[in-house]
Amino acid sequence: MKVRMKLYVKMLLLILTTSFVIFGTSILVIGLQIKKNAYNKSVEYADLTAKVNARQIKGEMQKYMSTAQGLNNFLLSFESLDSAARRANFMNILKYNLKKKTDILSLWTIWEPNTIDNFDSLYINVKGNTYIGNFSPTYYKEGDSIKLEGLSSGPLFQGNYYTTPKTNRKQTLLAPYYYSYGKGEAYAVLQTNMIVPLIYNGRFLGVIGADASLDSLQKYAEQIKPFDESYAFLIAHDGSIVAHRSSKWVGQKLDTLKYSKVTSEEILQNAQWNNNYSFTDVDPITGQETYFTMSPLTIGKASERWVFGIAVPISELNSVAKNSFILSIIAGLVALSVLSIFIYIIARSITRPVTNITRVLEEIAKGNIETSLKVKGKYNDEINDMAQSVNKLIDGLNETAGFAKQIGEGNLDREHQLLSKNDFLGQSLVDMRESLKEARKFEEEKREKDRKQAWVTQGLAQFGEILREDNDDMQKFSVNIAKNICEYMEIPQCAIFIIEEDENESYFDLKAVHAFGSQKLIDKKVKEGEELVGRAISEKSTIHLTNTPDSFATLTTGKTDDPAPNNLLIVPMLMNDEPFGLLELMGYEPFENHQIEFTEKLAESIAATVSSVKTNIRTAQLLKQSEQLKDELSQQEEEMRQNLEEMQATQEEAKKRESELSAIRNTLQNTTMMAEYDLDGRIIRINELMANTYGHAAEHMIGKFQDAFVTQDDASRRGFLKFWQEVISGVTKKRIHEITKRDQTIYLSETYIPIFEDEEIDRVLNIATDITHKVKLDKEITQLMNKVSELKNN
Repeated sequence: MKVRMKLYVKMLLLILTTSFVIFGTSILVIGLQIKKNAYNKSVEYADLTAKVNARQIKGEMQKYMSTAQGLNNFLLSFESLDSAARRANFMNILKYNLKKKTDILSLWTIWEPNTIDNFDSLYINVKGNTYIGNFSPTYYKEGDSIKLEGLSSGPLFQGNYYTTPKTNRKQTLLAPYYYSYGKGEAYAVLQTNMIVPLIYNGRFLGVIGADASLDSLQKYAEQIKPFDESYAFLIAHDGSIVAHRSSKWVGQKLDTLKYSKVTSEEILQNAQWNNNYSFTDVDPITGQETYFTMSPLTIGKASERWVFGIAVPISELNSVAKNSFILSIIAGLVALSVLSIFIYIIARSITRPVTNITRVLEEIAKGNIETSLKVKGKYNDEINDMAQSVNKLIDGLNETAGFAKQIGEGNLDREHQLLSKNDFLGQSLVDMRESLKEARKFEEEKREKDRKQAWVTQGLAQFGEILREDNDDMQKFSVNIAKNICEYMEIPQCAIFIIEEDENESYFDLKAVHAFGSQKLIDKKVKEGEELVGRAISEKSTIHLTNTPDSFATLTTGKTDDPAPNNLLIVPMLMNDEPFGLLELMGYEPFENHQIEFTEKLAESIAATVSSVKTNIRTAQLLKQSEQLKDELSQQEEEMRQNLEEMQATQEEAKKRESELSAIRNTLQNTTMMAEYDLDGRIIRINELMANTYGHAAEHMIGKFQDAFVTQDDASRRGFLKFWQEVISGVTKKRIHEITKRDQTIYLSETYIPIFEDEEIDRVLNIATDITHKVKLDKEITQLMNKVSELKNN
């Protein structure tokens, strides 16, 4: 029986027994202790470097948050300022601070609607505000100048720059992102936002933010090298890499770096919530075994934590102990000469089977996985374990190749047993099989969808021919349609209701019923709103009921064993939203979407045909009535001829008056200032004369509130609102309105007239006259009278 002895045991027995006295004291005691101490000191130095620089970066970034907090304290004093001057003052403060803070890219604030001054309606689409008028200026730097960002038409209050501080009501540090102010994506820089919520008396008013470039942090990180081959990095709270030795990783996510021992989520979680977190792993970038130490940093009162770290190759940490090891190696060279013979014997015993296994692995690397390559183990040690592993590899690759071949031949139901949880090749093939299954399923669904669409198209074309047959006889027409619907849709029952009208009311008459292969004679009339049929007409929408009770179907085959149809589809026949009838279908199976689509489109076509048929029938009736009236008209022709002469004279007079009225209306439009408003005070119509008087184009004033053009302050606004309430209460009001345009004062005499329709006020008409000349003359006359009075007194 062979005694199993592992390879490392053989090496210990042959080598360590000879070298123990020589190497024991010098290497194991001195060398290892020195190496351990040097390694620990290097680790402590790396940890301390990470902490110190984390605090340094925190101090740099804290300046930006402090700026935002300082502006927050100032903005919350808004009620102490005059409401009309708040927006302008705050914009000047933002602009001043941005110019003063050379390292800040942008300062901005967003206020909730009608919180700063209740004047949002006056600032709609005004730069520094939004399209709904709420205060939202953004100042940014472009060279040496400070610019105000243009209007944004996008959705409001939805970005995490707004929703996050509004939700948690805390200072917020956003994840880094690339952004360019006005120059395009080519000039985008990596930046972050320091955001402070505006909380006043427990109420959320908005946010104030400072945007800071992160380029300086990249330069700072590049300078930090506590060891020759070490490097520093900075990670944001969402895993984004903010700074790194290699700039190509900046802006990437941490999970793009695949570590073998820990996940990126574990790294980020531990580093953010431990004062110092470290681990050792193979560096995905350098491929070296590396020691990583990280220290978190918090900006202001923000809950988001960033992480600063140092990466040091293990070889660097051990470099201090190299000198001691060199001395130990020199001392051991003498002993190595004694051990050389034994090492040779050991090497020979190891290299032969290893060489054989290497040859097999080279064949496998070339793609040769024949079972004849299997290695036969001669030793009961690790070499034999290697041989067994190679044999398992050959078997696994053959199984995987067979699985791949089955997939290639279209057998997607073949199962495959993975070699282990790390069998990436097998898992990829399994994933490929599932993807092919999904593709096959998608293709089948697409084919089925195309088939249903073709069924709808073909049916509509077929019924297009049917609708042109017998459409002069409504009864025969209805019977033919009902029969063909049952046959084409393979359903047991179809009924057609057609609208009928008498002198007093309209109703829907059951014209035809085709059930179980034959025509049924049923007399039924339904009014709009009655039963399901009338409800479908009233709502002008399709009704689809499934699994109705057996008693719901009024028509059956007469055989007790035959099932009754229990799925109902009612489709109104509409044309231009006017009902002309409806289709009532019964089926054994629920109606599918394409069947409902087909029935609704067919109902539209039938409605058009019914409308045409009814028009033809009505035309025939009218022709018959016209024949009857022909004689009466002949008798009245002479009387009408006499009346015609009188009517012509009257018509000429009417045309003359219409021409005069038209001339008067055109004259008013061209000589009189006119405008119309809705009851809320919005301009709905204004002529060019009045628009030019206000200094605007007519098309730009339409849709705007009138008080935006006639009030200058809160007092005049309140006065105008009181005046407006009296006008919309039904009172015609007059007033003198003063306008200043280009240093010129214009006086208008305005008359506001309520316009009634159906005894309700519909709109307000404003007719204005320029009385500037009259006012100036009155002032001159007053001045002259004052002078005459002074002369008399003297």
